[in-house]
Amino acid sequence: MQAGKREGWRVMHGILEIGLVLTAAVSLATAFDRWHSLLELFSHFRLQYLVAAILLTAAFLWLRWGGYVVLGVATIALNAWYVVPWYLPVGRGAAADTDIRLLNANVLASNGNFEKLKRLVQDTDPDIIVVQEVTPAWIESLKSLKTRYPYTVVEPRQDPFGIALYSKLPLEATAVIHAEPRAYPQIQATVISGQDRLQLIGAHTANPIGSGGYHARNLQLDGIAALANRTPAPLVVAGDLNISIWSHHYRRLIRDSNLRNAREGFGVEPTWPVFFRPAMIPIDHFLVSRDVEITSYATGPDIGSDHLPVAVTLRLSR
Repeated sequence: MQAGKREGWRVMHGILEIGLVLTAAVSLATAFDRWHSLLELFSHFRLQYLVAAILLTAAFLWLRWGGYVVLGVATIALNAWYVVPWYLPVGRGAAADTDIRLLNANVLASNGNFEKLKRLVQDTDPDIIVVQEVTPAWIESLKSLKTRYPYTVVEPRQDPFGIALYSKLPLEATAVIHAEPRAYPQIQATVISGQDRLQLIGAHTANPIGSGGYHARNLQLDGIAALANRTPAPLVVAGDLNISIWSHHYRRLIRDSNLRNAREGFGVEPTWPVFFRPAMIPIDHFLVSRDVEITSYATGPDIGSDHLPVAVTLRLSR
């Protein structure tokens, strides 16, 4: 019996050691995610690495294994450097009735549960809705929004790259841009809010799985940054960008577009994949120009998609 217990402890210790060493190695390697698409793929899980490092370090503290505690603390510090800034307070005013409410939702092309999104719209009453993966069936179902959202731009497709915009506020100068390199549609519109004009870009980038998709997504992100620089402020970019906030290519997008992420100060707020919540990562975004103030930010409920919707409230700085 005692021999069996000792063997069990050795196995448990071995699992803990392997777990921490792997967590530390992947955490460090993915800091160089620009080198390879596979490294970027694993860079999206910083929050998970942080949680794993904390739990494993706590276990080694309990076991009083000093060397592994040092490795654990270093791994915690590395991942915290990426994660913690998203939770640091950002000065902002309280939400007001005159603020503009936006909802972004990747509905999943194969999702036939149309009513969940419509209930969410009814409950949250956004002024503007940006929807990705809209098929002709989705567009047909969402015709019921026409009374409350008379201003629309729709580009349905049978594949996962249809896109649509629904707005209570008047739109002008709307366009559907077929972005390089795969001609996926992006929406560009000017929203009229009283005396103000808000520029809006709705996008859904290529899936970065495989070298072809990875390079296509990066080219599309470069195109979004270039378009943002040609677009007058105030500006909002909304959509499923298929990239997390910890990727080198995300940081390049932010740098080149001179935008910031609306989730700053609200936390990581992961959005995908809903079907396996422990692995969820933040790939759905609202990016805004410096003269846009975010007064609220939250992910929404499950709408039958593999993504959670995201809702923001904003005001234009004058």
